Amino acid sequence: IARLNNHLVICYHNEYTIEVSKQLLKSHIPFVVIDPCDEIEELAKKHKYPYYIKAEPHTELAMLKAHLSSAKGLITLSHSIADNIALIASVRLFEQEHSIPVPYNVITSAENISDLEKLKKLGANTVVTPTKLTAQRVTAMAAHPDMENLLEEFMYKSDTPLDMEEVEVPKYSWVVLKKLKETHFRQIANVSVVGIRKKDGKFSP
Repeated sequence: IARLNNHLVICYHNEYTIEVSKQLLKSHIPFVVIDPCDEIEELAKKHKYPYYIKAEPHTELAMLKAHLSSAKGLITLSHSIADNIALIASVRLFEQEHSIPVPYNVITSAENISDLEKLKKLGANTVVTPTKLTAQRVTAMAAHPDMENLLEEFMYKSDTPLDMEEVEVPKYSWVVLKKLKETHFRQIANVSVVGIRKKDGKFSP
């Protein structure tokens, strides 16, 4: 674990962790699972976790053992909002105490919208709501049955040539104040721009 770099730290073993670990393994993204339960060794072998630590995830010792200082982010998907709150607070405190130059990308989950807002205010970068995600997926399937597996087929799999990501344009970038057609992104990097997000967060397709 001490040799890992740019890895993810996943806190608490549950059904979410199992599915997330499968996707990370497919994408060859290194990760460490932290869980205090006595059966974590057997669970890690069963679900093919490459690295695991038996500890309370919110403690500094667990974060040091997981080599959090070299990680790119932390995922906490506990069913208990108290656990998720404790993790977010601990990670942000770890950043300050160890002078981490780039803030960690913290991903967590919430059972309802009020918890979602609370976790974001406390410092989570991304908060997923299983009920909302399920509703969005079911609605999309109902509205466009033939498009059901398009995103899974082309964007969420690691072995396809199609990928999508959001890129931030800093103030000093050479593309600032240029029209999109003047950047020649297609010729330079073989990419297509599908949308632009303004400073105020408004998205234009």
